[in-house]
Amino acid sequence: MHILSNFPYNNRVFFVLVVLVLASCTSSNPISLAAPEAIAGVMDLREWDFEQAGSIALEGEWAFVWNELMQPDQIATSNQVSHVQVPEVWSDYEIEGSANTANGFATYHLTLHLPDSEEVYGIYNEGQGSAYDLWVDGHLLAQNGHVGTSRETMIPGKQPAVFFFQPEEEAVEIVVQVSNFHHRKGGFRNELMLGFAQPMHQDQLQLWFVQAISFGTLFVMGLYHVFIFIFRTKNKASLYFALLSWLTAIRIGVTGQNIFFSLFPGLSWSLALRVEYLTFFLSPVLFVFFLQSLYPKEVHRWFIRIVVALGVGFSLLLLFVDTLALSYTPEYYQIIYFLEIIYYLYFLGRIMVNQREGALAISLASVIVFTAITIETLALQFPLPFGPIGPYSFLAFIFVQAVMMSSRFSKSFLRVETLSQELEESNVNLQESERKFRKIFEDSKDVIFISGLDTTIEDVSPSCEEVLGYTKEELQQNTLGKFLLDPGELSQYQNILMDQGAIKNIEIELVRKDGKKIDTLVSVTLREDENGKLVGYQGTLRDITDRKQAQIERLRALEMEQLAITDPLTEIYNRRFFDEIAEKELERSKRSGSSLSVIMFDIDDFKHVNDTYGHLIGDQVLENLARICQENIRTMDFFARFGGEEFVILMPDSGEEAALETAERLRRVIAEMPMAKNGELDVMITISLGIATLETGNSIGFNELLDRADQALYESKNDGRNRVAVWGQTSQ
Repeated sequence: MHILSNFPYNNRVFFVLVVLVLASCTSSNPISLAAPEAIAGVMDLREWDFEQAGSIALEGEWAFVWNELMQPDQIATSNQVSHVQVPEVWSDYEIEGSANTANGFATYHLTLHLPDSEEVYGIYNEGQGSAYDLWVDGHLLAQNGHVGTSRETMIPGKQPAVFFFQPEEEAVEIVVQVSNFHHRKGGFRNELMLGFAQPMHQDQLQLWFVQAISFGTLFVMGLYHVFIFIFRTKNKASLYFALLSWLTAIRIGVTGQNIFFSLFPGLSWSLALRVEYLTFFLSPVLFVFFLQSLYPKEVHRWFIRIVVALGVGFSLLLLFVDTLALSYTPEYYQIIYFLEIIYYLYFLGRIMVNQREGALAISLASVIVFTAITIETLALQFPLPFGPIGPYSFLAFIFVQAVMMSSRFSKSFLRVETLSQELEESNVNLQESERKFRKIFEDSKDVIFISGLDTTIEDVSPSCEEVLGYTKEELQQNTLGKFLLDPGELSQYQNILMDQGAIKNIEIELVRKDGKKIDTLVSVTLREDENGKLVGYQGTLRDITDRKQAQIERLRALEMEQLAITDPLTEIYNRRFFDEIAEKELERSKRSGSSLSVIMFDIDDFKHVNDTYGHLIGDQVLENLARICQENIRTMDFFARFGGEEFVILMPDSGEEAALETAERLRRVIAEMPMAKNGELDVMITISLGIATLETGNSIGFNELLDRADQALYESKNDGRNRVAVWGQTSQ
């Protein structure tokens, strides 16, 4: 037998697209045939037409040896072999020692008789127990996790994959070792699919791609509605809608084809299981908040409290129980799900009767979701031909809600446009009236005033009432000082006028008749008679309150933007902004073919500093450390606080030698300079540093580059601290 490949799914988009293009050129019209089953450990497929009928599930009676992990050459001679139904959990087997237990290990064996051909076959395995090893004709073809005879010796894993082989004989021996000590469902519980390599490969890639598209759609939809919420925080429905979208995307990522395992190969099975359960427990919480934000009068508060308490309570179990105990919780939470669905049906009836906006759309979408959840739940308990359809039905629900919310926004904008148009028409009519009945003086929107030398107002434009709240008649015979916050300032402005002859566009804060303070832009000149004799003042004032407020808002927005990208204590970049900059610099480096280095360091035994001198001294140490580092790196380098006492420096266009020189300089300066004072005592520290460099032509991602720097930092710590280590010169 020739083993052609062991191909777990990955996230190489180009390859997926190529395969999909090839798949789109191939039509598959499976013929409905009676599928044979395995009998007493043998399955005869010599009459099965794989080309026309497609792939087949390797179901039926497999040979089975309980509590033995046997090699392919051992099971044929074993006298402990029995025959069991596959797929099935082994707690349902009526075999001595295996009944009513999820924990254990076993070996399965199946002899296949295949058609006489030179075709390459593929086996699709979704995963067995918590870990499995699979042999074909004595060759180890697939491993998922690490099979062991106890909880301590095994490592769980679950990543759907297709494995290829080419049989040399008509009879093919399949041996599968399975172990489980981490989940309530142990055994050979998922069917193996056998078929020709190319169509199976294409089918599974298409499944992976569908899940990836679903994940991406939900993620982008959530991101879009987060921005809607940011710009209009009163609209809580957008926030809950976004969180629901992301929660559903995450659930898709850790179920089915497990695209998260492709994106993050280091993701542990235990963490993925906990994330899956967390999405299950929290989805009702976000769902009830979403409905309450849409229809606040229709959802009872007592129901919200119960849903939140149950969802949070079950979620907290993730922190305190192992995966085996955790795997029993969904059975109880499903009961809660069904009880909540009963209430939701009552709720949908209420909004339909009360004819709430969007009631029909949300009712139809909710019924689809409830039906899918019910079917999926039943499929976990009974042999129904349905997979994890819940997330996809919820995708349809989210799409309906997106359309409904878009309709709401559209109507709101239409109302605003209508009001704006009506207001604009009113303004046009008003302006036309003013043009007919007012002169230039009267038409001015700025307040134009004329006063004597004693600042008594002699005349003023009618706009004074709009700007200052006083009528023309009320202002005449009053002085200009009437509007100043401090009337005593009037003499100062008179002195400036006498010295300079004019005051142009100075900002003065005035008080309206109603006591409201306004910002104005004032210009004043001296007024002379025909003989050039000074007789008074004339000028204009313009209300710039709105413009000043807009400036304040712009400044506040700039301050908020600055706060969003900097660490509040050290005033250097924070990790979120550093990650954004780093990804861009990495892509630029790859395009230009230049080197890129990362220096990661942290303070040695910083806990001792806090414990000995207190957290205030610790904060001073961090602040001074950040300041000194900025003084000793290039202006083009990006320096950020990575978390706690850990910092990172990104050095564009820098190779390993330049990074090492900078790191050594920082290490020496920090070790020799006091970072804080505790009375008369200098607080001294040291740092350990790790360096990783992306050389020309290297295509690794930034996370891997950062991980290398972290490994080098770890090496510095192990070598005695106050050191610099370079990845690749220590250990890889």
